[in-house]
Amino acid sequence: MRLNIFPPNEAIEKKLLSLYPFDKNCTQELFVSYKDSIVCNSNQNVQNKALGMAKSYLRLEFKNRDILVYSYYIDLADSIGEEDIQKGFDVIKNTLPLKAK
Repeated sequence: MRLNIFPPNEAIEKKLLSLYPFDKNCTQELFVSYKDSIVCNSNQNVQNKALGMAKSYLRLEFKNRDILVYSYYIDLADSIGEEDIQKGFDVIKNTLPLKAK
């Protein structure tokens, strides 16, 4: 499977490369999107702010020939860490029959 991270992130890429032997020429893709340091300035979300809003999110999507097969998404109270990436990849690996070439 090939790896696609948007926006590019060296730390996320390094962690995922340590977990799986990605191949740029494969038709299957792990698409990673994320946002860190989320801030909401809207006064309409006062009740959500009081309860605590997510500060980041991580989405991992497994696609086969650009067709979505599986999606993993998590809101995080803190910045994305290696353990969050590991957990998300483990969920995908344990759900789908991923095989390295």
